[in-house]
Amino acid sequence: MSKFGSGGALDRRAGPRVPMQHAGKVLCGAFAWDCVIRDQSTTGLRIQMLSGATPPGSVQLVDLVNGFAHDVKVVWQKEREFGLKLIGSHDLRGLAPAGLQTAKRMWQASQGRVWAS
Repeated sequence: MSKFGSGGALDRRAGPRVPMQHAGKVLCGAFAWDCVIRDQSTTGLRIQMLSGATPPGSVQLVDLVNGFAHDVKVVWQKEREFGLKLIGSHDLRGLAPAGLQTAKRMWQASQGRVWAS
């Protein structure tokens, strides 16, 4: 375990976190909310919601910069920041199964292009 921040709180993360400022979308069914991905580790991510929306327990997070969709579970919340446990990741830059088409379209639209899938 390592310490982080000025408060000296213990970081219980299994792997080191990588700070970032990536645009993201939180998807749940027909709903999509804008967020910023603040950091990522091998086991999870920290996001900041841009609206006051509170995502439900299990959602999909689309990294609009890297072209990945992450299946995640909300494990903590502090105001508009959320800690997400990483369940699985999917590369949207190639062929994607039907269940990832919404995530893929969101990523493609953020890149200024939309292709038929």
